[in-house]
Amino acid sequence: MSLTRGSKNGARTVGQPAADAKPAMTGKLDWLLIGLVFVGGLSSLAVEMVAARLLAPFFGDSQFVWAVLIGLTLIYLTVGSYLGGRLADRAPTALALSRLTALAAAFIGLIPVLSNPILNWTEQTFARAESDISAGPLLAALLLFALPVILLGCVSPYAVRLRVSAVGKAGRTAGWLYALSTVGSIVGTFVPVFWLMPTYGTRATILIVAGLLMAVSAAGMIARGR
Repeated sequence: MSLTRGSKNGARTVGQPAADAKPAMTGKLDWLLIGLVFVGGLSSLAVEMVAARLLAPFFGDSQFVWAVLIGLTLIYLTVGSYLGGRLADRAPTALALSRLTALAAAFIGLIPVLSNPILNWTEQTFARAESDISAGPLLAALLLFALPVILLGCVSPYAVRLRVSAVGKAGRTAGWLYALSTVGSIVGTFVPVFWLMPTYGTRATILIVAGLLMAVSAAGMIARGR
């Protein structure tokens, strides 16, 4: 026989949590998720801006090189959105998302270490004196930037999965999170170009972006681990 306790809204089984009960950390975790969406959008475009600066001494900054960078970045984000949706359905936890972005930050932090060997090799292997068009920028962009940008592309659909609590609010939630990610991307476009790279240099800018993303990811992992 189940024990019940009377209340203003009716009887409730003893030991059973109220339907509207929320974890004590909900508000804090919500802000961490919002911050992760913003910084994820910032990082994805910051990486693209840094990529253009890294490739310029080896392959120039022609329209071909920019087309390669923009096109591949869009492909990476598309793949990331697809994978993010699938991963979110398999492991719909904010802790898993924070681990994913921490991995992206680690890959971004490796770019300064790997850039010179990869760019020198691709330049020597695919150099064409008669044309700006070569496979060098394409391969260099694949090797250096594919993994971190794909992982960053997972953030928005993952966050939508975590934030949607009711079907009737799904469109509003998705719109808000994608808008927030886009605002982050705008910041990630202008701040590195007009401030970070001229002031601190290209490689330091990469490390600053990686450190910022890692800090937000670590804060999420620590809070959710508790």
